Amino acid sequence: MSKWIPSFGAVPVEYHYEIGCLENVSEKAVIRNNLRGEKLRVTFANPDSPDEMRIEAAAIALRDRVSGKKTPDFPLTCGGSGRIVLAPGEERRSDEVCVPVSPEDDLILKLYFKERTVLRSALVTWRLGVWQCSQFSGDFRSGPLGFTVKQELCPGLAADPYPNHFLVGVKAVSVYAEDGARLMGLMGDSVTHMGFFSDPLILALYEKYPGRLAVINAGICGNRIARDYPRVPVSPGEGHQFGAAGRDRFLRDLYSEAAPDDVFIMEGVNDCTHWMVSGTEPEETPEGVFAALSETAEQAGARGSRVLMSTIMPFGADGMPWRDRADAIRRGCNDLIRARVPAESLVDLDAVMRDPDDPSHLQEGMHLGDGVHPNDFGGCKMARAVMDRWFT
Repeated sequence: MSKWIPSFGAVPVEYHYEIGCLENVSEKAVIRNNLRGEKLRVTFANPDSPDEMRIEAAAIALRDRVSGKKTPDFPLTCGGSGRIVLAPGEERRSDEVCVPVSPEDDLILKLYFKERTVLRSALVTWRLGVWQCSQFSGDFRSGPLGFTVKQELCPGLAADPYPNHFLVGVKAVSVYAEDGARLMGLMGDSVTHMGFFSDPLILALYEKYPGRLAVINAGICGNRIARDYPRVPVSPGEGHQFGAAGRDRFLRDLYSEAAPDDVFIMEGVNDCTHWMVSGTEPEETPEGVFAALSETAEQAGARGSRVLMSTIMPFGADGMPWRDRADAIRRGCNDLIRARVPAESLVDLDAVMRDPDDPSHLQEGMHLGDGVHPNDFGGCKMARAVMDRWFT
C-alpha cells in the first residue's frame, strides 16, 4: 500500500526578529528526491510571525537528473486557491498534484511573494548537496527574472560567516510513495543542520537505496537536547533561533509529516557549553544530558522507530576559561552513552573524529577551522562511519 512520505523536510529556524523582507520576489528551490510515487504535495508554513504570509503563486516541476528533461510547472493550490494565505503560526498542505515521480527526478519548487513579506523564519542550508534555493526579482510566471542582492534582501542571514541558502514559506515536500519505502530522520544541532555531514550521508543512502529511502533533517544550529535556547539579551532574538529543547521538539519536527522508520540522534555539545556562555543558567551535568538523550530515544522507540545514537564529538573554544569544565561534561556524558547505549545501536563519532594525540580536539583538516563544525572531509568521514554501523 502506498503512503505519504516526505521526500524533503527540514525545520524552519525561528529567529524571533526581522532577518529580511521579500517584495515582488520569486524563490526557486532545487530539491533532491529519491522516492517513486504517483503524486506529491507541499507543506507550507508561517512560523514565528505576527502577520499573515501571502504567497501569490506557487508551482512545482520535475527535472530528470540524467537527461535534463523537465516537466511543465504544475500550479500548487490550497483548497483550490492558487493564492496561499497562511495565518501566523499556520501550516497548510497543498492540494495533491497528480504526476509520476521517480528517484531520478529533482523537484523544482517556485514561490512568488508579490506583497511585502517580513521574514522572521527560514529554512537554511550551507552545503547545497540535498537542496538549494535562489531568490529573483519578478514573478516566475511571467517573463525574465532579475537578480537580487542577498545583503539587501536578507541581511540577517547574509551576515553568517559561512555562505548559506535560504527558503521561506515551506516546510516539506511529500510523495505518495510506493510500498516498502522507508523514512529516516536526523535529529541534531548545527553539525546536522549545516549539511557538511548530513548531505554526504543522505546522498550515499540515496545512491545505495534508489527509490527505497527518504531522509529529513531536523537539525537546528545551536540547539540543545536538554534545555530550551539560552536567553542572551544582547544578541538579536535573544538566542531564540537555537530553538526549543531537542527532547521537547523531537516529535513535532520529525513526526509531523510521517513517522520515521529510523532515527539518528546526535546532540549534546551545546548543552555542555551554552550554560557557561550565557552565565544565566544552572550548571549542566553529564547525567542531565544523558537523561535527555535517553528520553528522546524512548520517544522514538515508543512510536516504532529504530534509533541510532552518536557520542558527542570534541568542540573548539580554545582559550575560553570554561572550556575544560565543558569538555569534562562532554566526556562524562560519552562514558554514560557507551556504558548504557540508550538506543538500538551506537556510532562512536567521538572516537572516529577526535585527534588521537589530543582527544579533546577534532582531527586537524576535518573541520571548518572553528574546531567544532566538520568540513567536507570530516563530514564524509562521519557519513561513512554511520553507513558502516547502521547500513552494512
